[in-house]
Amino acid sequence: MTSLDLIFQYRTLLGKCESGAGLDLDEIDTVIAIEASFAPGEDDFRARDGRRFRRERVDLVAVIKGGSLNDKVQITELSPGGLVVSTAPYADEGQVLEVVIDDAELSLSYRFKARVQWLREDHGDDFQLGLALIGTPVLVHYGTDRPAEDSIKRIAA
Repeated sequence: MTSLDLIFQYRTLLGKCESGAGLDLDEIDTVIAIEASFAPGEDDFRARDGRRFRRERVDLVAVIKGGSLNDKVQITELSPGGLVVSTAPYADEGQVLEVVIDDAELSLSYRFKARVQWLREDHGDDFQLGLALIGTPVLVHYGTDRPAEDSIKRIAA
């Protein structure tokens, strides 16, 4: 299971818990296991500053949407609590965005809500954004489950 899948699962279970639906014992074990897998190491100086999770370095393409934004960005770090994106446009601290990560190979689209926590200049007009994940994510399955031949046969019939 990829880091993205684990974080999606974690945020979904957290959302279920926050909604008041509660978690069963297996779901509680899953949350504990994911938190343990992202626990900061003893050498992680950021954990001393209050960061709860270790960030994993990734190289994912995403789109951020919100207000007038609809821009392609690069996700460079990912954790159950948030993510860091680079090559991003300017965004105000506190602004709520949607982060869309598509997996064309599996015909999946991960959708996360996030709040801009910090902003740094990146290269030229680009910025690096620290985003805190909020709310419950959505996973969209797109594409067709039926082979193209089935569709052609149905049209011809």
